[in-house]
This record gives sequence, structure tokens and C-alpha cells, in this order.
Amino acid sequence: HAGLWNVIEHIFGVMKRQWRILLLAPEYHMDVQARIPVALCAIHNFIQWLDPKRLEQMNAVDGDEDETDLGFLADGPVGAAERRRAEERRDHIAEIMWQDYCHESRQRGYM
Repeated sequence: HAGLWNVIEHIFGVMKRQWRILLLAPEYHMDVQARIPVALCAIHNFIQWLDPKRLEQMNAVDGDEDETDLGFLADGPVGAAERRRAEERRDHIAEIMWQDYCHESRQRGYM
């Protein structure tokens, strides 16, 4: 689970460095917002297929100042300690999201 999390985080980091629209506050309708990452992945894959050196050049211009240790993929199932750490992180994220939702709902007068 944690290994997959690292891969996904890395992919989003690459996408944010390559496509600045992902760093901006959303100004589009939710239907459009939901399609943007998929479209950018398709464009990324097309460029990779057409001209792999182009992506290397794009990434070299941006630099790697945001690069963090992304860990590694596990060879097998995760252990109990790693599972517990992942569950705690998930629960922490869910709690923050819930608090944010409640705060926003109160501001909008829904609660």
C-alpha cells in the first residue's frame, strides 16, 4: 500500500512540474476539472510515445528541487507496522478532509 502511495505521489509530482495548470486554483466547472488530469496523462503518454527526449527536456528545465525520497515498491505484502502507519495516515487525511468539509458547510450555512 505504501509503495503504491509513493508511486502515485511521484506521478502527481511529475504531472505538476510538467503541467502548471495542476498548481492553479480550479476555475473550471467540476465536470471539466475531473477530465483535466486524464487529458494531461494522455498528452504526456502521447509525447512520450512520439518524442521521449521532449519530456526529458521539459523536466530538465523545471529542475528537481521538489524531488523527495519516494521509497521503493515492496516485493510482497506489507508488514503489520507499515499497514498500521498507512492506516494512521489515511485516517489523519480523512479527519482533515472531514473538518474542512464541516468548516465549509458551516460557512455556507448548510449546518
